[in-house]
Formats: sequence, structure tokens, C-alpha cells
Amino acid sequence: MHLVMLETNGNQRFVFSSPRQRENIGASYLLTRLAPWARQEADKQGIEVTPVSESSGKVIAVVDGQDDARALISAVTARALAQAPGMDVSGVFIPVENADVTEEDLSHVHAEAARYGLNRPPAEARFPQTPYLRRAQDSALPAAPFLGLERKRRDSERPWSLTSQVKRACAADARRRLLKIAQNDPRFESIKERLARDLQQLEDAFDCDTAPPEAAHQGRAQPQSAHRLSKIAVVHIDGNGVGAMMSRLGESMRAIPRRDFIAQVHCEPQSPRALRLFLLKINKSLDTAVTTAFLTAWAKVAQWADAESERTGRPPAAVPVVPILLGGDDLTVLTEGRYALPFMETYLKAYEQRTREDPLLGYLGPRSTTEQPGPMTAAAGAAIVPRPFPFHLAYTLSERLVSAAKGIGKTQGKECSTLTFHALFDSTITDAAELLAGYASFTARPYRLTGVGAQETGSLQGSVWGKMLGRTVAFRGMMADDVPAFPKTRAARIRSLLSRRAAAGPGTKEREDLEETIRVEWADAGRVLGDRLLDEIGDPQYLFDLIELSELLPASYLEEKDS
Repeated sequence: MHLVMLETNGNQRFVFSSPRQRENIGASYLLTRLAPWARQEADKQGIEVTPVSESSGKVIAVVDGQDDARALISAVTARALAQAPGMDVSGVFIPVENADVTEEDLSHVHAEAARYGLNRPPAEARFPQTPYLRRAQDSALPAAPFLGLERKRRDSERPWSLTSQVKRACAADARRRLLKIAQNDPRFESIKERLARDLQQLEDAFDCDTAPPEAAHQGRAQPQSAHRLSKIAVVHIDGNGVGAMMSRLGESMRAIPRRDFIAQVHCEPQSPRALRLFLLKINKSLDTAVTTAFLTAWAKVAQWADAESERTGRPPAAVPVVPILLGGDDLTVLTEGRYALPFMETYLKAYEQRTREDPLLGYLGPRSTTEQPGPMTAAAGAAIVPRPFPFHLAYTLSERLVSAAKGIGKTQGKECSTLTFHALFDSTITDAAELLAGYASFTARPYRLTGVGAQETGSLQGSVWGKMLGRTVAFRGMMADDVPAFPKTRAARIRSLLSRRAAAGPGTKEREDLEETIRVEWADAGRVLGDRLLDEIGDPQYLFDLIELSELLPASYLEEKDS
């Protein structure tokens, strides 16, 4: 028997190589097709397959002989070549004694894949560049003849690559798949008829090629939602510890009580089949947790967006969430800037609840025990940028933000979910590390989702998100009728002082003078505004975050949290 592993390579390059959101959506959908393709090709070839693991972009299975292994890999890679040009799919196989694979077998097949990857050409080699080929729009690939896959006349006027044309066409398949899931969810009962229109409209609004310069004089109107998207957010969320869990399956299995293991995996933990069945079950549970959390956050954002429409007297707007990458343990979405943080908080809470309640995942969280199941955690980051901002730079920034959030959330003994953001509106700096270092000493970010593991450390970083919401409510003057809002002019003045203090060397006269000035400003604010407001805010250093949070968070969200 042989253990076969098929996997996609260079996923980020494939998904995010284009600045066009429709292509990003179509590419991420194509990555999810690997497992269905493997099953379908095995049926066509008459190959008997014993599944070991099925996840986004990776399939591991056992087949009878070497010929079957070669035939399956050949069929799946040929299908990917035909139906997903530009997607890099490879396959390897190793001999095993039987279908009851071990951790050692899985380690060996991954090592074989790594060795093979060092000696194979990249997917871009399929599209050689020569001087007389026309370069495709927004791509390093050559232009291809127009195939009419989207049936849009204006697309025939543009030099799209073959890869771009397929990705753009597959965005519609991704949309239909998502709508099918949502339409069976009772939380979307009142807005089912809007979803299809919303996603198409928002893809157009988010996509910077929707209204090209020639649109005006050709009479083409911009999407109805585009005028509201002066700032957008690229949100990236990644689970904590999932890779470590998968690399130590034996240890993960031992963390689950025997009774629960048997009830869910349907075999004894010592059974030769246990590892394979456990891995399949865990893959499915993680996928369900991510999908459920996304749908929960999507539905909540719809409620807040409708509440904002009622507040302003406008007709209901499109639900401002478009998923780019939904698979495995991570998620990337585009949303209107105001809804980035509400989306992340709702997603993280739903993810924790779903994993805590799962009969297997509940025992695999960082603070779980056999007596007390607990949640798995995740980190979320949002890059909030102007609509025309280069997408790949915003995505890189959101990834860097997630890494910073993980630094707080994975602290030994204080593990928790975390969220953070960066609003980039007037800076020419694009290096993520340089951006975040500029205010690291006087920000409360990254925020902890809950107070789990939070302790007073003398640092603002790691503040609890719920407390930051309370401070934001007070800052905006929403706490009580007799408590005023904090003046933005004074807040901006204190923020400037905080920035200058951070730049001053420690122990210098300049720093001492600035600290005294901040103290005087804060004391004067208490005299004018009252102690109740200042007690709720707590410290002048929070003003840096509160200025941005008060502008970013919608009133409907803050009112719900305050109540």
C-alpha cells in the first residue's frame, strides 16, 4: 500500500498576486476544490482510496499500489492544470504497511513532499515570457485570448491573463457556494433576498477596477455602495496552535478522555485506525468552527449595518462583508472600515464558543483539561486603509498585525484570543514593522478578547476589549446625559504630547517636561469635564486608541455593547 499526499503550494502568491478582489475570491475558491477533485478522479480511475486527511489545500489518502498512486496524482494535477491555471498542485507517495497510518508515516510523507518541492519548477514556468508577448493587465503573466467566461463585454477590451480570466469566473461559484450556506441559516432569514445582490454589488465596490477612468464618459455608473467605501478594512484571522496540534497528533489524542474519544471517533484510542479517524474528525470540526464563526459575524454586521441605515434614514445598505479566503483555520475578509473591529470581536467569540462546545476541540484548547473543556483561541488583525490603497500591502500589514496579536495571546499561562488594528490614512510609510513601532509605547493594542490571563503589568498593551469599549462609549459622550464627550481638540493635543514623549530619550529633561505637561493637561481636563469621565477613561495614554476607536466604531455597535 502507498500513502499519497496532494497539496497546493504558494497559496498566498496564487490568491493575492492580483490587486483585483474578484480574482482573490475566485483563487481562494479554487484552492478548496482540491479535495473534491481528488475524490472525483479516484472514482473515474476506479482507484480505491482510504482517506486520511482532507483540509483546505491538502489531501492525504492511502491507495493499494504504486500504479494507483501515480495515476491519482497524475489525474488530479492534470485537472488542476486545466481548470485552475496558475495554481500549483503537487503530489508524492511513500510505501506503508497498511491503511492504519502512524505519525511516523505522516512525517515521512511530508518530508518526501519537501524534498520533491526543492527540485520542481514553479507554476509561473508554465507561462514563459518572451519579448513579443503582450503583458496582461495587473499581472506578470502574458495576456491570453479572451474566453468570455464572465460574459462581460468590457472584459473583452482588457488584456487579461488566462489565470485571471479563470479566477474571475470562479468568483461567481464562490459566491453561490456562500449563499447556499447562508440561505440555510436562520440568522439570515430576513435578508436572504438581499444577499446575492449585496455580494455582487460589494465585489464591484471593493474592486478598484470596477469604475475605470473611461467609465464616466461611457455612461457606466458606479455601484450604489461605492460612495460609502471611503475606507475599507482587510481583516485576517488565524487560529492559535492549530499547526502544533496537527504536528503532535498523538499528544492531542491523549488529551481527550477515553469515553469522549470513543463516542466521537468510534474506536478505541489504541486502535490502529485511531490516528486516521481522529485526523479526519478534527479537520471537519475545525472547518465547521471557522464557517460557523464567519456566518455569526456576518449576520451581526448585517444587523448593525441595518441599524445604522435606520439611524440615518437611508435605505438598507449592502451588508459590508466580502470573504476573500475561507478555509482551514484562517480567514481573510474585506469589510467597510467601521465594521472591522465589530466583525473580529464577534468572530472570535463565536469561534471560542464553537470550539469549547465541540466534543473533541474542547479538550485541545491552551487552557483545557480533561475535567474542564475550554476554547481554542485565535488572533485577528485589521488594516484599515483608503479604498484605492494597494491590496497586497494592506494584506501584508494585516498579517503583521496578527503576528503582533499572537505575541500577546500565546503568552504561556495567559493564552487568549486577541485583536488589533492599524488605520493607515495619511502615512507614506508602508513597512509594517516601522508603522507599528511608531506608537508601540503608548497604545493598548493588541487587545485581549476577554480578561482571561490579563494582569496588571504596567503596560497598556493587552487591555481587555470590553473595557476599551466602555472607555470609547465614555469618550464619545454616550455614557450618560450629564457626562460630556471628551473634546477631540484636547485629545489630539495629548496624543501629540504622548508621541513626542515616546521619541524623547528615557531619563532626559525633555521627557520629564513632557510628562509634566501631560499631567497638567489631564488634571485640567478633569476640572472642566468632571471626574466621572476621567475615571471611566482611566489614563491619558488611552486617548491615542480612543480617538481612532471613536471614529471607527458605529454607534449601533457601541449602543448594543453599552446596554
